[in-house]
Formats: sequence, C-alpha cells, structure tokens
Amino acid sequence: MNEPLRDSEIADSGDIDEDRPERRLVPQILIGVVVLLTLIGVLLVPGEAPEETPAGTEAPSLLGEQTNQSRTDGDPNIDRSRIESGTGLSQPGAQARALIASQRTSGETDLEALHAAAVEAESAGNLADAYLLYFFAAREGHAASALVLGNQADPAGHDPAKSLLASADLIQAHKWYQMAAQSGNDEAQERLADLRARVTQLAAQGDPQAQQLALTWR
Repeated sequence: MNEPLRDSEIADSGDIDEDRPERRLVPQILIGVVVLLTLIGVLLVPGEAPEETPAGTEAPSLLGEQTNQSRTDGDPNIDRSRIESGTGLSQPGAQARALIASQRTSGETDLEALHAAAVEAESAGNLADAYLLYFFAAREGHAASALVLGNQADPAGHDPAKSLLASADLIQAHKWYQMAAQSGNDEAQERLADLRARVTQLAAQGDPQAQQLALTWR
C-alpha cells in the first residue's frame, strides 16, 4: 500500500528539483564561461603586423619639415600654389625633397652638389625644385645659393619666368644679399651696396617698402 505512494513522492520530488533556481543557473553559467573563453581566445590571437613604410616615401616627408611654409615664411611673395606638398616624385619640388632628404639621411650634406642640382633644375624649368634646393643650401650657409635668391627678389633681377616669387621684394633681396656677403661672397657685397643705394633713393621718393628697409639700417 505504501509503495505507490513512495514512487509518487519520489516523482514529485524530482519535478521540484528540476524547477529549482540553482539547477536552472547551471546551463547559463556554462554558456557564460564558453563566451568568456571565446573572447579571451580572440583577444590573444596576434593581429597583423603593421606595414613598414617604404624607404622611398620617407625622404620627402623629412625634407618637408625643412621646406614647409614655416621655413619659408621669410619669403612672403612666394607663389605657394606652385609648390605642392606630397611624396609623389611627379609633383613640383618632390625631386628636391628626395635629394635633400637622402643627404640628410647619409649625414653628409654636400651644399655644392645641391647648388649644382638647383642650377640644373632651374635650367630645365623645374622652378619649385630649384627654389627648394637654393633655399636649403642658402639656409645652411651656401653663399652662391643665397646670392641667387637675392637676385630673384631684387627688382633689378626679378624674372617671374625664373622665380617662384610673384613680385620683387626689396627686403628679401637685402636679406639674401647680406647673408651671402657675410659669407665672403664679393659679388654679393657689390650687389648689396648697389641695392642699398637704390633703396635710399626709393625711400626718398616715398616708396613704403624702401622706407621700411631703410629704417632697419639706423
């Protein structure tokens, strides 16, 4: 008589155990552990190594630090639309950037070679390359390059077809002539004396730029 009752009691107690919250949490915990292990596995998989920058693309950026607008602010009349930034060698000034960067990388800067390259670029009509080479060499103390830049800015020698300067600039001409003259260039000293004589005359005639430049000599 009691056996059936025990069986039903056991059956009832089993149903109650299956419905307990503790038993329902076990699958959820297992699922959570699997998800966590999966995430850890994904995070531990090594990613792709960053691509190395080709050696040919670094050179222009190095020169860009030396020839960007902040380094050429001393020449306000430069037609900057003719100097384009970038690394492609087909762009104006890119060959000059690559040449200067290669010399800086080697640790030996040959200013005479840069000046010769500037003359060649100017003869070929590559004005951006020529200007950047002259400018870099002049800033490094190359008198002949400074003399060229002075002549490009001098009203007596300014030629838009051979210069990036949109117009002549007495102040820039004086600056470059003076830099070349201080390096011992005889021709620069002569041109500087001639320029000062012309500036004095122009200042007396009321030329505002000449008057501004003449004030710096006092």
